Parts: sequence; C-alpha cells; structure tokens
Amino acid sequence: MIMWMDVLQRKKENVVKRLCNGGNMKLKIIELKKEKYRYLAIVEYLDENMKFYPDGKGGQLGDRGSVGQAQILEVDREGNLFLDIELGLGEHSYVIDMDRRCEIGKNHTTQHLISAYLKKKYDYDTVGFRMGEEYSTVDFPSLALIDAKKIKDLEKGINKIIREDMNIEILELSREEAGQIESLRKSISEKIVGKIKVVKVEDFDMNACGGFHAQSTKEIGLFKVINYEKVKKTITRVYYKAGELAYEDYYEKHNIIKKATTQVSSTVEEINGKIDCLLEENKSKTKELSGLYNKYSELLCEKLKENSRIQGKNKIIIYKKNDEITKFFPKYIENEKYSVIYGEEGNFTVMSKAINCNEIKNSLEKIGYIVKGGGNSTRINLRIDANIEIIVDIFVKLL
Repeated sequence: MIMWMDVLQRKKENVVKRLCNGGNMKLKIIELKKEKYRYLAIVEYLDENMKFYPDGKGGQLGDRGSVGQAQILEVDREGNLFLDIELGLGEHSYVIDMDRRCEIGKNHTTQHLISAYLKKKYDYDTVGFRMGEEYSTVDFPSLALIDAKKIKDLEKGINKIIREDMNIEILELSREEAGQIESLRKSISEKIVGKIKVVKVEDFDMNACGGFHAQSTKEIGLFKVINYEKVKKTITRVYYKAGELAYEDYYEKHNIIKKATTQVSSTVEEINGKIDCLLEENKSKTKELSGLYNKYSELLCEKLKENSRIQGKNKIIIYKKNDEITKFFPKYIENEKYSVIYGEEGNFTVMSKAINCNEIKNSLEKIGYIVKGGGNSTRINLRIDANIEIIVDIFVKLL
C-alpha cells in the first residue's frame, strides 16, 4: 500500500513538472524596457496559478526559466521579469525551472530545521537568514555558537531529522487562526496581511513562512555546515548547503583532497601533518632566501653608489627594476647623501630628501600624464604609463 502511494505521489510530481517545464503556460508582455545589458518585461500572467517567484521575497531566491527564447535573469517583487534578450509585446509561452525551485525548497526548509534545532537545544533565536546561489546563511545572537562541538552536533542532529523523513505540511490560515497556535516558533509580523502560510514539520517545528519548502525532510537528502564566524559584535553566522549543493560540496572537496594527497605523496590521514612540514620548510627557505637578497642588496648598493649620477651637489641612483632587492635600499643607501629612482613597467618609486617627492606627481599631471599612487615628501610610489627616463627628467628639473 505504501509503495503504491509513493508511485502515485511521484506521478503527481511528474505531472506538475511536465506542466511547468513543457512550455504550455502563457503570459503577456505588456511593456518592455531596455536596462543596460537586460530587458525589463512588465507581464500579465494568463495562468494565475503558476507565476515566477520574486527574488528576495521571504529572504529566498527567485525562480528562473525562460519566456520564449529569452532566459530569466531576475524576477522583481511584482513578478515582472528581467530578460537576457529583447522580445516582442504580446503572448509568450514560459517555462519555470522546477529543479531549481525544488533545490531552493530544500535549502529553505533546512533553515527551518536549523532554527528550530538550535532554539530547542540551546535557546538561540534566529535573527537573520539569507539564501544565495552557492550557499545560505543563518544568524544567531550569541557568540557561544562559535564552538566546533556545537556545530558538529548541529550537523549531526539535522541530518538525523532528514533521515527520519518527517512530513512537512503547508497550512494556509487566517491571521486569527494562526494567532491561536501557541507552538509557533516565532511571532507573526504585523506587516503580513491576508492568508498566512504556516510550515509544519510534524511535532518538531511550526513557523509562518512563504516561499518554497520540501514535502518531507527526507527530500533534503544532505545538510552540511561549510563555515561559521562572528559578524558585527555579537552575531554568529552559520554558512550551510543542503540538497544537491551539499552533495556537490562533498564531491568537490573530495577531489581537492584526492589531488592534494597525490601532489604531496600522502594519505588522507597524514596530509595535515605533511602540509605543516611543507609550510615550515617553505618558511625556512623564504627566510634563507631573504638573507641572500639582503646580502646581495648590500653589495649591489655599493656598486650603485659608485656609479651614481652627479647632478650639481646631488647624487642620483637609478635602478631599472622592481625586485626583491629594492626593499633593502633604505637600509644600505643613505638618504641624506643619495636620491634613488627605481622601477619598471609603469611602476616606480622615488626616495629623496633633495626635493619634495609629491611635486613629481604634480609635475607629471601638469604635462598630461595620468598618475596613480602616492606617498610623502621623502618617498612616493608612482603608477604611470611612462618609462623611467621621464621620471628622472622631472626629478632633475625639480632639483
């Protein structure tokens, strides 16, 4: 008997999917406006029972699909559509991407489970929810949730609820009827008018909410916390994925780990230790290399000072490179005796006490150059489409 009920349910779902993805529904474009790279279609739905769901309504993502040959880029709060190409006015067939809507429902329902679980177990209220294309977030007013054990418990608890296959009902009630429900997790906003939809997850949770939801927790399939952090001063933000997004996350991270173990010749269990060793080794090599750069810079600076350009009472060092050596110049070149101009490929630095270095930027701009960067009177960094000879020429004129 249960098997036949499952078959009938699947047949019902397939009928709905064929209807929505088969292009049988019609709408009328009554106005079309060009907006930058897209077109805003003011529409009138000829099938009132199946409209594109708006982006941002109830904190969730909107529908996608197509109208004629145009793809839907966004749906505004009035149900009007942003299209990728221009369409003529009049009637058009449209298609709603029901696979996407289903995945949105899984992630939206998961937020209900997260909020209910943390409220029941730790008395944490939900103060924010945002659904994105790649992941969703839920905010809680307690930094105590930034705890690896609690996050692991949350993940384990929600996946257990998913496996239990709790039934989910969408009740459409009047405000008076909804107001009589004592077990609502959150009070109903006064801004909501008309019929109120209440999402009921058996005896686990009841909460007023629009948008899409799964028909049972088992449909969600999988829940994964991908990150958690402090935001502002007192808020913990939990980042999560559910449904296909969670499966894809596991698949992608499995491939990353598999590739990493091959690259460093390690097992999964050993990889963290191997990476720590490589980082420590790299740190040691970087320190050693920095010492060599330091020593080479000392020797080079002596050579540069010997070959400096004499300009009146001033000595100018010109170095036509930007490399690791230059960061040691202030250590080995006395700024009281020498001015230094170095750089290449439009990125230059001037260090001098002989002039106000800011005047170089001003002078270059006066003769038509676009100059970015900045500094102070004794050092300036310049990003400019010019060669070093132009910088030297301006510097000499300012002496």
